[in-house]
Amino acid sequence: MAWYTILFITVISLFVVKLAISLFAGDIDLDIDFDGDSDFDTSSAFSFKGLLHFLVGFSSYLFARAHTDTVNIVDGNVQFSFGDFMWAIVIGIIVMIALLYAYKLALKANNSTKDPEDLINNANGVIYINLGNGSYSVQVHTPAGTTNVTAFYSGDDLEPGTEVILLKEGKNIFIKELGK
Repeated sequence: MAWYTILFITVISLFVVKLAISLFAGDIDLDIDFDGDSDFDTSSAFSFKGLLHFLVGFSSYLFARAHTDTVNIVDGNVQFSFGDFMWAIVIGIIVMIALLYAYKLALKANNSTKDPEDLINNANGVIYINLGNGSYSVQVHTPAGTTNVTAFYSGDDLEPGTEVILLKEGKNIFIKELGK
């Protein structure tokens, strides 16, 4: 079996395994800020996921090119030209960038609740962090995902893990303990 076929089968297999793990176990290597923005940057493109996406495009092009009638065959082996490798690199980069933006788009669609106004009186939250001076970071679970909201409380300090509801008074968001 030729090296480009082994590369193609290996990369596609890894891609399918990674996809299955992401679908059934969650995407454990992705960091999402509490404001709903994903932490995709240049380093994300050069991560294992980025390399895998590049190799999917690169190996797919070479595999497809090797199975065309216009390929150069010498002694029963496919001989790729310099242009073939350049096109494979370009296709790999295009696939890598396209999948990077597809992930960003899917994350933004999945975390559509960004406005704290949508959460007032509608969702229960849990104190995540005591920020001091009566200010707390409250983690709120919604159908679109989890988001953090900064809210205020004028009573005694609340411990992380305390269940609360968000209330709006004027321009500020306040906390009311559940059951009080």
